[in-house]
Amino acid sequence: FINQLFKVCRDNGGECKRDADAVRKALGLRSTTDPLYQIEKVFTKVKNMDLDADKLESFFEASENWNSAMSMSNSMAFISQFGEYNPGGGKDEVLKYLNESEKQVVLAEQALKTIMECLEISI
Repeated sequence: FINQLFKVCRDNGGECKRDADAVRKALGLRSTTDPLYQIEKVFTKVKNMDLDADKLESFFEASENWNSAMSMSNSMAFISQFGEYNPGGGKDEVLKYLNESEKQVVLAEQALKTIMECLEISI
């Protein structure tokens, strides 16, 4: 999932380009139609649910981890878009920020899995 998320390839067999916008879209940060758009608002409603006390602590920890990872991933993806144009920048700088964004996406994915387990949601 993650490697596909970071690459956009041309249909005519051209070079694949790493794309930060795909990261932001997957995290629900681009459009109201994105699947995870403002999911943190849903997380805040959990306090009104009848959730097992043992799972509640794990849930809140995972939701904090989600918010942190999402914020960092978004920041790194956004910054990567300008990496080539900054003094001392270039494709290596873009890659550096996208790699950091990718690490944060992995952490966000892990947090989301924990949240789903706590809420007994399966897909």
